[in-house]
Order: sequence, then structure tokens, then C-alpha cells
Amino acid sequence: MKLGQGSFGVVYLVEKLNIVEGQKEREKTGKYYAMKILNKKQILGQNLVRYAKTERDVLTYTKHQFIIGLKYAFQTPEKLFLLLDYGPGGNMSRTLKKSKRFSEDVSRVYLAQIILALEDLHKRHIIFRDLKPDNIVFD
Repeated sequence: MKLGQGSFGVVYLVEKLNIVEGQKEREKTGKYYAMKILNKKQILGQNLVRYAKTERDVLTYTKHQFIIGLKYAFQTPEKLFLLLDYGPGGNMSRTLKKSKRFSEDVSRVYLAQIILALEDLHKRHIIFRDLKPDNIVFD
């Protein structure tokens, strides 16, 4: 299932499968990930190599309960793949469109979580410059 599309990549919902030795069928695990696929031609063409490497590096060593975690990263000759924690609640933009506005109490909780995540990044000398409702995902 396609979850979203960015300027040089697509995000899909994928399920981890276990391969049972000696059997042809794969066993479903119920563990889901968001798989971000980046096209190398587009990354090179738009001079975004540094951006893609930085995203992978930051996600590799950042571990925080309010920051999506990177589980796996690999590549083929044409594409880069990032398997990330899946946020089944969608993003804040979608939630805002449905509810039109958040109550003050709900806003306080979300703001506190965002501040804690940014504080963790800042402790690591990382500046997140793309904070917007589309990039806030609910688990």
C-alpha cells in the first residue's frame, strides 16, 4: 500500500515476513514498516546526495520515543531503501483536516512531544529544518 510520495521518493507500507526453512510459504509476522524508496537518478540529478546520506545517518544513530526509528537501510544500483517504524495513525496534516482544530489540551500534549524530540536532536547538534504537519506522524 502506498503511504505517500515526495519529490524524489515514495513511501510504502510493508509487512515483515518470516521464511520458514523447508517450506515454500512465508509466515506473516504482523510487524509493519514504512519503506521509503529513493530514486538514485533523481537524487543525483537534483544534487541531493548529501541530504539522503544525512537522513540515513541521523536516523541510524537517533533513538527517541518521539522520533521515527530506522530499522534497515540498503540499496540496489538504482534505488535506496529505508525501512522505518510505521505510524498507523497517519500524519498531523491529515488529522487536522479531519478534526479542523485540536483542543488546547491535545495541542499541549503534541507540542510537548515535538519539543522533546527537537531537544533530543539539538543535544546531538542536529537541526531539523522541515518541521511541518506532514512530517509529524502518529503511532
